[in-house]
Amino acid sequence: MKRFLLALSALMSFAYAKEPVNITADKMERDKNGVITASGNVEIQYIDKILQSDEVIYDTENKKIYINKPVYIKTKNFQLKGTNGWWDIENDTGEIYNFEGVVDNKYYTRGKVLRKEKDEYYFQNGEFSSCEFNQYDWYVKAKSGVIKENDEAKTYHTTFNFCKIPIIYTPYFSYPTIDRKTGFLIPTIGQDTYNPFIAKIPFFYVINRTSDLTFTYDYRNKQGEGLDTEYRRVLENGYINADLYFFRESGKRDWWSNRSITPITNRYRLKLDSIYSFDNLKWYLKIDKPSDTYFFEDIYNSSHLKYLSYTRSYLFTNYSTENFDIEFNFDYLYDLTVPNQEQTLQELPEVRLYYKERKLFDTPFYIDFLSTNINFYREKGESAFRSDNILRLTNTTVFGSLINSFEISPRTTFYLGVRNSNKSDTIRNLFSVKDSVKTIFTRDYSKFIYSIIPEITFSYISKVNQDNLPQFDREDNIFSQKDLDIALNNILTFDNNNFFRWQIASGYTFLDKYLVGLNEYKGNIKPLKNSIFFNIDKYSANNTTYYDINKNSFLRSITSVSFPIGSHITYSISHSYDKADTEGIGTNQIANSMSINYKNYTFNGYILNNLKYGYVQQKRFSFIWDRKCWSLMASFYEDYNRDTGKTYKTIYVMINILNAHYLLPFAR
Repeated sequence: MKRFLLALSALMSFAYAKEPVNITADKMERDKNGVITASGNVEIQYIDKILQSDEVIYDTENKKIYINKPVYIKTKNFQLKGTNGWWDIENDTGEIYNFEGVVDNKYYTRGKVLRKEKDEYYFQNGEFSSCEFNQYDWYVKAKSGVIKENDEAKTYHTTFNFCKIPIIYTPYFSYPTIDRKTGFLIPTIGQDTYNPFIAKIPFFYVINRTSDLTFTYDYRNKQGEGLDTEYRRVLENGYINADLYFFRESGKRDWWSNRSITPITNRYRLKLDSIYSFDNLKWYLKIDKPSDTYFFEDIYNSSHLKYLSYTRSYLFTNYSTENFDIEFNFDYLYDLTVPNQEQTLQELPEVRLYYKERKLFDTPFYIDFLSTNINFYREKGESAFRSDNILRLTNTTVFGSLINSFEISPRTTFYLGVRNSNKSDTIRNLFSVKDSVKTIFTRDYSKFIYSIIPEITFSYISKVNQDNLPQFDREDNIFSQKDLDIALNNILTFDNNNFFRWQIASGYTFLDKYLVGLNEYKGNIKPLKNSIFFNIDKYSANNTTYYDINKNSFLRSITSVSFPIGSHITYSISHSYDKADTEGIGTNQIANSMSINYKNYTFNGYILNNLKYGYVQQKRFSFIWDRKCWSLMASFYEDYNRDTGKTYKTIYVMINILNAHYLLPFAR
């Protein structure tokens, strides 16, 4: 009750301030000059600030608070402790001595004097780090400085200290205190396949609240010089990102040896990425056009982009209503594996109309319609316009415990304007029927729910002569079907989101061939499919296998297993095999990976072996030392390209301090 009365008295006394000051204490005295002395568990609340100490003197006339004993200050953005200090309420200024505290719950600071003047903070002998005081691995120390909110921090006679050892000294240092401010960004220095020395220096320029630019000067002592200009703008209903990377080569240019095209001096890459939406209309624009097919190999030779096989540029527009969708797609591919684009297939343009599924009058059937119209174009080679139209009629009916799904679909495809080919305009008519019957048996056990789902499916696609059709993609040759498939699904669902799924399936084709993926096999009895997928605690596995009963051989198998070894190691192995009937298409490879986590250390290793041709295709290793307030990562990457016979290796060392990544790449 006594503390309540004292707090009420103080509140009445300070009511003439801009905002009320609330003081509670064990004891408060007021002299004739209006100076209040509070002692014993003093707490002062002013707007969003809280001040705690054992003794506080408040001058009501000058509206100043004097703290002569250790003090604790807390606001929305920081917490500070100090030996003593003062605070001018009216002018929002003050000082705290021998301070130590936390800013934004992640940055730790301490020093001799901290003075606040409105939105500026002046300090002397200050230290700053994202490390806690009991783990002071690194810190920035400055003789003096000033920090202005939403502007910048300026420090004088500054040293960067690592494990108490001064590493870098500068008489003046400036750092932005807002997310977007014009200035130089952290440079990257290193080397790559062609250059013993590389320096990339980025400069960030703020245009206005919604747009900015980044200029990056790229110097390579053997290859030449370049400039990367990136423009970003946020729109009301989307965004625009544009990037032009220009590089001028110099020197001996040995990388052009044994190539089929004339060396190019001025090289570039133009990129544009934009999205815009308005009511029912959305459009996506992307442009990615390099100057030549060797651009990625030469300019990004220290990156996985070296093995990019193509770039894609497109304009995609979608207009959607309750009843239908209309899509327009202008797609352009730039093939990086060929010397020119004369034979590259383009889709210029593609128009899709989808009439959404709806009930057919008062019947139990639903109907939808899709029309895909593409103009396939090659500069040299076969070109044509294809209109593919699919009408689909579906029905789902429940008979007691049986669920029957029925689908019937006529399909008509027109080929018009066929050019540079011995084939002429033509029409293809297909007819497909699919009927599936399944039921579900469920039993609830104490620790899991067990479900059994048997299913029988009949699929039919009419057989028509398609030899006279142009061949642009897989839709130009639809395999005929007359198949009866049987599947049995077993599902165990546990309370803790763990599960076990097992499917066994096979079938019979009334024709003399069947498909597994895109591969065609001869025979009537379809392969036995066995699929297992489970995730129980830290153990998980996935296997899908196709086994040919007649030939007593495996056609395809994809397997992955992951399990813990002790409490710190996780081991994973995956294997993929595809026999394939066509020579040279099949795959057989195995990948081993291991992850070790111990305290704040992490190690990851990955090795991919091509068993078919007997070589190691890829190796990846990484080591991370995470100290929370900073981290060190070292990674090794090696890839062998069998087509070119080249082995590419890269080593990266990355130090992350204050979310600033310092990259040190080495490649050969």
